Amino acid sequence: MFIPINCAAIPTDLLESVLFGHEKGAFTGAYAKSLGKFEQAEGGTILLDEIGEMPLPLQAKLLRVLQEKQVDRIGGREPVRVNVRIIAATHRDLQKKVIQREFREDLYYRLNVYPIELPPLRARGDDVPLLVAFAVEKLVKRGYPEVRFASDAMDALKRYAWPGNVRELMNLVERMAVQCALDHREKIAATDLPSHFLDVANVVTAQASFHVQHAGHLPDGKTLPEHLIDIERGIIRGVMRDVEGNVSRAARLLGMPRSTLLSRMQSLSLAKSVNHLEK
Repeated sequence: MFIPINCAAIPTDLLESVLFGHEKGAFTGAYAKSLGKFEQAEGGTILLDEIGEMPLPLQAKLLRVLQEKQVDRIGGREPVRVNVRIIAATHRDLQKKVIQREFREDLYYRLNVYPIELPPLRARGDDVPLLVAFAVEKLVKRGYPEVRFASDAMDALKRYAWPGNVRELMNLVERMAVQCALDHREKIAATDLPSHFLDVANVVTAQASFHVQHAGHLPDGKTLPEHLIDIERGIIRGVMRDVEGNVSRAARLLGMPRSTLLSRMQSLSLAKSVNHLEK
């Protein structure tokens, strides 16, 4: 038995009942006893996805489940023994959340038995073709046409920063499948991709050229931190020019959240609009 549950997708006031269950009459609307996900997964595995979004009071109850191997249904009188394997997943930095007191330290170490860190998709370009093939296979089962990506299109996908990670890739493949169905074709070329994928090649080339020109030595009178700031300022300025001042598009190309880019631009004294950037 394998039961996945997304902790971020369930309202906070319902999550405890979903996980641990409730007795009849425990609260308004509880017309019958309901087993929680832990009891349903008895002898199997439960996946707690996005556990970093779990509220602190519920974290304490989860810790008790891990330590005592038993759950308390809402409105129940006696604890119920459970035997389940727990897998927890999150895109958050839980160590940082522990420091900020947004995640219990004892629960973190209780869960952190065998951690597996999965790098973001932008750091795993070689995985893109495999994930694309997987997405195409799933879409075919749903009735979509089988599409193929030409080598230039696949190269563009491998260079892209994927700020939306795998979900963004899956959505793109579905979008291309719909487009192919409308156009009655099977192959995707680079020119068929959304414009921001094509801009990546120009940005990568410009960044590589910039680094080559400035590698190996420091400009006179510049310290290393000052020089690195100049490099960052130059790259952001160049990207902003390429996208005509569109901050959201620039953030996608640079592989960072829009809020982070705005913060960096403010720190580097860069204007938001390309019309105000230094020439």
